[in-house]
Amino acid sequence: MKRVIIVERRAGGQIERERETMTVHSNDGLSWLTKLERIGEKSAANKHEMFSNLGHLVNVDMLKGQFLRLDGNKATGIDGMTKAAYSERLDENITALIVRIRRGTYHPQAARITEIPKEDGSKRPLAISCIEDKLVQLAVSDILSRVYEPLFLPCSYGFRPGLNCHAALKALQQQTFRNWNGAVVEIDIRKYFNTIPHTELMNLLRKKISDRRFLRLVEVLITAPVIRGKEISENEQGCPQGAALSPILANIYLHHVIDEWFAQITRSHIHGRAEMVRYADDMVFTFEFFSEAKRFCRVLPKRLNKYGLELHCDKSQLIPAGHIAAMRANQSGKRLPTFNFLGFTCYWGKTRKGHWRLKLSSRKDRFAAKLKGLRDFLWRNLNAPNKRLVLNTVIRVIRGWINYHGISDNQRRVGQFIFQSTRIIYRWFNRKGGRRRMTWKTLNIILKMLGFPSRWKTRSLFASC
Repeated sequence: MKRVIIVERRAGGQIERERETMTVHSNDGLSWLTKLERIGEKSAANKHEMFSNLGHLVNVDMLKGQFLRLDGNKATGIDGMTKAAYSERLDENITALIVRIRRGTYHPQAARITEIPKEDGSKRPLAISCIEDKLVQLAVSDILSRVYEPLFLPCSYGFRPGLNCHAALKALQQQTFRNWNGAVVEIDIRKYFNTIPHTELMNLLRKKISDRRFLRLVEVLITAPVIRGKEISENEQGCPQGAALSPILANIYLHHVIDEWFAQITRSHIHGRAEMVRYADDMVFTFEFFSEAKRFCRVLPKRLNKYGLELHCDKSQLIPAGHIAAMRANQSGKRLPTFNFLGFTCYWGKTRKGHWRLKLSSRKDRFAAKLKGLRDFLWRNLNAPNKRLVLNTVIRVIRGWINYHGISDNQRRVGQFIFQSTRIIYRWFNRKGGRRRMTWKTLNIILKMLGFPSRWKTRSLFASC
């Protein structure tokens, strides 16, 4: 059968969508996409269904489909193989890969670890896999997503179809709106992705999947070696960030460790309203009663330790919350403590009508870090021959930041970001030793021509609450 697949590619800062038609079929006449859909339907119809035959889905047609999804502009693995080079012998390469998978002789190459700076001064390790390993990871991730997506609870928003960070933020606002005088618990798990125990993870997968061949493929992928500099080591624990398979595995693990467990204790041990919002390992819990939140905080570390995880105490906190609590604090000349969630600082403030509710503002540290990143990029390209290309890249980054942070509560911070980023560009043009001096007026004319977002439209996350 013929299937039209929409492929997104980035070229010149723009997203180009192309319609590519490929034949996707299998021996029984059903496409791999159709089979995935049926797995999802089967899992949704019976929450206790065991899946015993998943490995056969990883076939030539499926890997070709995954190949179309790859971004050819992404960094290459240790073999240096690009998408374009791999495509020159695509059929031959994928057929050979499938043979190795079927025989059990497939072993991923070492993933190259690169580190990117975090706002707190530390660094986040990212794994960059070779192209063949990316294909297998994408295929396995798709299969696991179909099996587990119907099982995930509404409190989970990370790496799920149709859900995003804004949906999670909106859910948090709605939960706190229902919380008059209670508490909020902000949780951070220390180095979550890199500390997931493989044994416990595989045991959880075996509760839903009995296909040994497929489970072995998962285990081979998560234990693939990593290379830092010139040192190669086995990956004995964790699911490295940057790997295509890691998000779904991280969700599966916390689904059992946190989501299901919290839903259970909410029904059996908590008398007041208790809710949670989780985006990957970033999570916030809301409680109607402060005492029950306090009791939850005593139990949570034990739950995490049981499954090989550790609570990051310096980034976790229990604070009073609710519009009644905020009003009372204001009457006594105080303010409720703030907390962080998904790049925003959450605080209690007044609406135009005089009501108290949870508001959101871009985190100061990440705000400053983003501006610093723009400044560093421009200064690295101080003598670039094509300044328009440099500016297009900067503007694309700025628009992306505004698209995420441009919510109604955050108007002031967005305005500051636009002004500060414009100043950075202005100074770049008028750097010391420059032959010509660019006026502010001229710069704004040029930026407007290039699509610089001098104006923006905010959206309210609280409108439907």
